[in-house]
Amino acid sequence: MPARSQTHSFSVRLARLAEVDQLPAIEISAAQSFRSVPALDWIAATDAMSPAVHRKSVQAGTCWVAVDVQDVPVGFLTAHLQGETLHILEMSVASDWQGKGIGRALIQAVKYWSIQRKITSITLTTFRDVPWNAPFYSRSGFVILEKEALDQRLASILQAEENHGFPEGSRCAMRFDVSSLAQSA
Repeated sequence: MPARSQTHSFSVRLARLAEVDQLPAIEISAAQSFRSVPALDWIAATDAMSPAVHRKSVQAGTCWVAVDVQDVPVGFLTAHLQGETLHILEMSVASDWQGKGIGRALIQAVKYWSIQRKITSITLTTFRDVPWNAPFYSRSGFVILEKEALDQRLASILQAEENHGFPEGSRCAMRFDVSSLAQSA
């Protein structure tokens, strides 16, 4: 009997308050990928972002979910607005949904939302050398900000991450210039 092909259909929309408690489980599932990075395997056992942070982003309209055909979240992007900059706090895709284009779709939704609201840039912090971190965001148009280009906000976030236990120099801040995208649209 031939093997059946399973398709992973999904769509992206703004998250709902009723879904907030589901998001930490997605983050924990996604973090299991770090088991393949010996220096960072401890991340797979750490706590996820609190539902309170997600709730605040949902209420602000800055939390998106990727949902399966039953409208169940399988990935999310939680962010918060700081002036004319949208800062991504976390993007996670459940382990069995990784590699299906969900991360790219979430980033595209955020870019489109940012253009509509005249946001100038999107920022985030991530691991420099983990393939599904900085290299992924670079392919999506984000640029690594070197130390001298960091504003106080991003420098403080990176310092807090090192204080939390991330190896020194392993993290970087990245920015996507929304205005350049809006001009080419």
